[in-house]
Amino acid sequence: MSAKPTAKKNRSNSIFFNLVAICVVAILLLLVTNLFLNIYTRHGQNVVVPQLQGFQEEEAAAILRSKGLHIRVVDSIYKKDAVPGSIIEQTPKPNNKVKEGREIYVTIYSRNPQQVSVPGLVDFSSRQAIALLNSIGFTQIAIEEVPAQYSGLVISVEYRGRKLLPDEQIPAGSPLKLVVGSGMAKDSLNMSGEIVVPPANGEAVTGSTQNKPAQPSRMDESFF
Repeated sequence: MSAKPTAKKNRSNSIFFNLVAICVVAILLLLVTNLFLNIYTRHGQNVVVPQLQGFQEEEAAAILRSKGLHIRVVDSIYKKDAVPGSIIEQTPKPNNKVKEGREIYVTIYSRNPQQVSVPGLVDFSSRQAIALLNSIGFTQIAIEEVPAQYSGLVISVEYRGRKLLPDEQIPAGSPLKLVVGSGMAKDSLNMSGEIVVPPANGEAVTGSTQNKPAQPSRMDESFF
């Protein structure tokens, strides 16, 4: 009769120990996870982001490296009067607090102008061509008119004295010249098509003399 209560008691003790073991393991897992998160996120190790605007890329990289941060150039903009390589903008902004090892994203002034494709504009009207060029950043446009059959149509687009091919790339904002027809093409010799026979006395005869009335002869009729 005593064997049954003993077995029941052993079973109860086993369940209790299992529950205690589960609780201990859960507590250990929570402690290890919290410790790992603190190490991974560097809890309490914040770094103040320095001001980088105006510095060269190499200078900014050295400053960030000394604080345990890194630099990454994400964009570049060309400006004629700007200092190439200097920083324009940064993210995060200065004086923000970030974790050590964070990358700081910057935009710099490009050393070379951006290349832009100039579309084919032959046979466009000069107004359409100028509007299209303005929309892609070309605002310095000179117009040269040459004699042609049709007035106001683009004959060619020139850059630095040479004709551009359709979709050829050139530096953005460069000055361009549009060669446009004036509609004043004429015969290069300017001939009227009339045959002019010089008179005996050497005076020039024009087409208008053919319609003049004949002058009376001054010859003495007594000769006959």
